[in-house]
Amino acid sequence: MILVVGGRSKIGSALIAELAAKGEAVRALVRSGEGMGSFPDGVQAVTGDLADLDSLRSAIDGADRMFLLCGPTEQEVQLNLNAIDVAKQAEIRLLVRSSILGSDPASPATFVRDHGVCDAYLTGSGVPHSIVRPNLFMQNVPENMIPAIDADGNFYANAGEARISMVDTRDVAGVAAAVLTSPGHEGNAYDVTGRQPLSYQDVAAKLSAALGRNISYIDAPDDAVRGALQGFGMPAWLVGALIDLYQDYRRSGTDGYVAQVSDTVQRLTGHPARTLDQLLADQRAADPA
Repeated sequence: MILVVGGRSKIGSALIAELAAKGEAVRALVRSGEGMGSFPDGVQAVTGDLADLDSLRSAIDGADRMFLLCGPTEQEVQLNLNAIDVAKQAEIRLLVRSSILGSDPASPATFVRDHGVCDAYLTGSGVPHSIVRPNLFMQNVPENMIPAIDADGNFYANAGEARISMVDTRDVAGVAAAVLTSPGHEGNAYDVTGRQPLSYQDVAAKLSAALGRNISYIDAPDDAVRGALQGFGMPAWLVGALIDLYQDYRRSGTDGYVAQVSDTVQRLTGHPARTLDQLLADQRAADPA
């Protein structure tokens, strides 16, 4: 039995579908109010929360493997530590944690630092584990950038000239499924990236081709982006975390850590990592309007 924490996320939902297709027994932890439906047939949904240790103990009972993905939250470190502690008590056979590329407890970027703290805690916990470290999700392009394109065909971000080897969340799920269902992964950490690093200028060119009109990327100052995010009603901690993440991307530049390309997807799933062109084509096919 595999317990999936974060089954409503893009990675988690794709992972559950893959595990179910492989015939694995799957249990999904669902927070109160999220609803229990829409999982594949045979997937067991249980209500619980990473802040509620008793619900975690109940959810993990009878499971031998666990996938842990905690969405961005101000309490992310403590929630991950809760899950790791419960997994240790349950003597889980393998815990696979979704982290971030370059995770580092000393990083100035909130997300990278928090994931680094969690990874270090997991490594020192004694829990048999693997860590999956994806780069920026490619799905941000159709879901966030395209809706933000203005009437003149411009979209704005504070990425500078950084090149980022963005990855499709479906490929991250494929890697996690392989790690959870095949031997030999304990103690390993896997960087999961796309096939090529893309600058936001590159993204604009691909959007121009996909949308059939000229799209341009405008490099925006941090304060302008901060003001826009605050205007959307985003919590202050999340605004700060996104700003300092993109500051880290700018420090990485054109050939730093976020531009690096790994062969993890090909090696573990047997197929090459998806490209942004493929994702945009998939989006058009799913929603031709």
